[in-house]
Amino acid sequence: MSDDLFSGQGAALLNTTTDSAVLSSFATDDGVQTLIQIAGADAPAEYRFPLNLPDGGQAALFDDGAVIISDASGVAVSGFRAPWAVDANGAPVQTSFRIDGNELVQVVNFGADTAFPVTADPDLGTEWWGYYVQLTRAETKRAGTIIANNQGPVVLAGVACGAIPAPPAVVACGAAIALAYFKIIDPINRANNAGKCAAINYPWLAISNPQVGWTSINVTTVNCRR
Repeated sequence: MSDDLFSGQGAALLNTTTDSAVLSSFATDDGVQTLIQIAGADAPAEYRFPLNLPDGGQAALFDDGAVIISDASGVAVSGFRAPWAVDANGAPVQTSFRIDGNELVQVVNFGADTAFPVTADPDLGTEWWGYYVQLTRAETKRAGTIIANNQGPVVLAGVACGAIPAPPAVVACGAAIALAYFKIIDPINRANNAGKCAAINYPWLAISNPQVGWTSINVTTVNCRR
């Protein structure tokens, strides 16, 4: 594993052995990094971590692999970047999250050509930066109508960017919606057709002031707050 993947400091705070894998937690500057060391092909392919959800909160999995935790009012309180895994040769191993109730599950898809041990990181304890907006049911329906009527990204941005509090970010959001328009219309439609709400994740490109650049915009379906 390369040094740029490891952000821990000193010896492991805790080691937990399960079947043919060891989970080790290390202190970092902004939390804890947990590494999964998978010894061989007979080890489990799934690893579960409890989510400390706020009362009435929920976890949302986005198509870029990230997970955002929101409180009962729909405000993001924490999040996890997409997980990673590498084999003994440093080659990437396919891995992903899924949410099972109040647990975050990391799936590691090693195969016959995988060189063991495999190191995987669920990125627990990593801070999340960005804007996260849960549209209301009415706003989701409005967004679906805009898409159905082919009114375009400028009109859609009026709904999708309206809840962002910082004016410079709203301007940047409109430009980002225009670039991502054909990527986000399908997930908005899925949320609307399911009678649920669309949640939009705007991860920041970099830490800056003001933070107005995004690497991507992702949309997923969540339970409506109102």
